[in-house]
Amino acid sequence: MNNLFDISSEERNRIMNLHEGATKRQYLTLEQAPQPIITKTTKSSSDTVFPKQNLQNQFKFGEYQSDNAKNFITGLKPKIEEFIKNSGGKNFVVNISAGESNVTNPKGFELKGSLALARANSVKQYFEEIFPDLIKNNVLVIKTPKDVSEVVIGETPYDKTKGDNKNPEKIKLYKQEQFVTFDIQGTGEVRDINTKDICQWEGKKIEAGQGEEKYNYVLTDEKLFGNGNIIFDTGTIPDRLVILNKGGSVTQDTGYVTTRAHRYKEFKWVPLYVYQLTVINSKNNESVSGDKIIKITANSYQELLEQLVVDPKKIKSFYSGDEVGNPLRDLKILCDKGTKEFVVYTQQQGPVNLNFDSSSGESEVKVYSPIGTDTIKTGYSVTAKCA
Repeated sequence: MNNLFDISSEERNRIMNLHEGATKRQYLTLEQAPQPIITKTTKSSSDTVFPKQNLQNQFKFGEYQSDNAKNFITGLKPKIEEFIKNSGGKNFVVNISAGESNVTNPKGFELKGSLALARANSVKQYFEEIFPDLIKNNVLVIKTPKDVSEVVIGETPYDKTKGDNKNPEKIKLYKQEQFVTFDIQGTGEVRDINTKDICQWEGKKIEAGQGEEKYNYVLTDEKLFGNGNIIFDTGTIPDRLVILNKGGSVTQDTGYVTTRAHRYKEFKWVPLYVYQLTVINSKNNESVSGDKIIKITANSYQELLEQLVVDPKKIKSFYSGDEVGNPLRDLKILCDKGTKEFVVYTQQQGPVNLNFDSSSGESEVKVYSPIGTDTIKTGYSVTAKCA
């Protein structure tokens, strides 16, 4: 709430005179003084929501407990704690929802909805183990379905005798209907956040770097305000830049992109980069998500190789090495194990140029950099040009 004060005309004139004198002194020395990094303080009162997380693929078939699900929540702990810290409210609610398809449940969960309910209660248990202090102090309150009547039951019919268990289209629907999700909601005043003026931001230059999996491979994460251009130069190793709004939704996405040609003339894409992006994609990591991620499909290693090389008629034995020979063998292993979807990337000559506009809600720039080995690391620069 704003506080209003009445002042006399004399006091008002005194303040104006002081302001005018200070402005003149600042004008006389402005060009001589070093320019500081300008920050902007924002404060608003609104509902805050931590993005909904789907633990669907973290549970094995027929099981209601999962170390993968617990590890997934543990991996989000720093972000959840940051979300709570940056929100002024003192109470936050973890909303856990669960769903189940009409596929026959394993023994012990004959009652429809009982398996989904058990999974939801397991997720509640993981929160209690990972955030004991916050829960003890009533900062976090956990809400789960009370009984099977509050579990979502899928609408896709299931009949094994009609081959529904082998129907790819129905299997896809069944998997979508089997879910456990959670979000975290808080209401209160968002605390002050210092954001950098895009006109004063010096940008980032990363050399020989690689993000960590527990931080979703992020190497650059900056809050900005103002209007201007973001210039992203990745070189020969693909990285990905996204611009997000205040709600955490992606407004612009380069996808994985290189801005200079690689040295392997026989290949469209470097096998190592395809392999590493594909492996990360299989883990459902946020760094490889969204409609800007480019994927190719192959039913065999030979079919994949024909897509990777420039001229399929000239396929030969390729030399060994960290970027070609070894990754090709790794890609063959993935193919032999049933992987049919592979992640590639855009290649262009010259930096990517994106417009950033905080007046439309854009507030953050983030760069994902997952590519790397003991000897190969990514490098990129991200700079800004004021409008």
